[in-house]
Amino acid sequence: MLDRRRLLIILTMIFSAAVTPIAIRITQSEGVPSLVIVLIRLWLVSIALLPWIWLRYRRELLGLKKRQALLAGISGFWLALNLLLLFVSLEYTSVLMTSLLRRTTPMWIILPEILIFGVVFSRRFWLSLALTLAGVAMVGFGGLSAIEAGSDPLLGGGLALIGSFCFGAYLLIGRKLNNDIPPMLYSFLVFFSAALVTTVFVAGSGTQVTGYSAQGYLWTVIVTILAQAMGHLIMNLALQFLTATAMSIVLQVAVVGSAVIALFLFGEVPSLAQIVGSALVIYGVVVATIEQTQARWKRQAQS
Repeated sequence: MLDRRRLLIILTMIFSAAVTPIAIRITQSEGVPSLVIVLIRLWLVSIALLPWIWLRYRRELLGLKKRQALLAGISGFWLALNLLLLFVSLEYTSVLMTSLLRRTTPMWIILPEILIFGVVFSRRFWLSLALTLAGVAMVGFGGLSAIEAGSDPLLGGGLALIGSFCFGAYLLIGRKLNNDIPPMLYSFLVFFSAALVTTVFVAGSGTQVTGYSAQGYLWTVIVTILAQAMGHLIMNLALQFLTATAMSIVLQVAVVGSAVIALFLFGEVPSLAQIVGSALVIYGVVVATIEQTQARWKRQAQS
């Protein structure tokens, strides 16, 4: 039975995952471009972590190998791309479609396990993959008939789906580096690298960083708090007692929460096809995560 502390962590994580897309949409409605929101978010996090990292992990930071620094930079690139695609997708489609499709990452990071580790998955996994792909198609094309589904549902959904691939690449590199350097130092390096990458995107696009409303900047700070302090940090705590399967289920619950909030705040009414497709995707992702976790346990037992 969950104690109060663990229950609070889980509820906070669900709240963060469910409300963050809503806060992003509100920030965008204040006229702040997605690039600027991501830029400010990443730099705020990096600056906030720097003093603690310097005091706690100075020796490890100065002793980084070139390969470790390079991998952290590559991981930061994929994280930045994932965030940018997430934010931009919300400009074109509904919160439901964006939130759901970006949570399909567990499906796509299984391919390297098959190719690299030779993992053999059960027929149940392949069935779940087929159902997930069918669900993704239903959510995407169902958005064309949904009420207030966005200006371009297929484009927005496509961006969210590509973002889930990018997040998968980020996770795969993170699994390796987290075994070589302290996780908090890795997080700082990735956030800092992602901030640098986003800065290049902002400079290259000529996007203006100043001149927006005070409310816009305030909501950008709120997005940062929701996504980082109540999101990533709380998720790290939750991983101490939640399995990958349980984490996947919790995040899928947050997708439903986001859709319900968006229904009342923005009038985003999903179509019947989107509702059925969402159920298929959630089922497929949970089953795939279970299969992935069991395969990893088998590899560890054999090694």
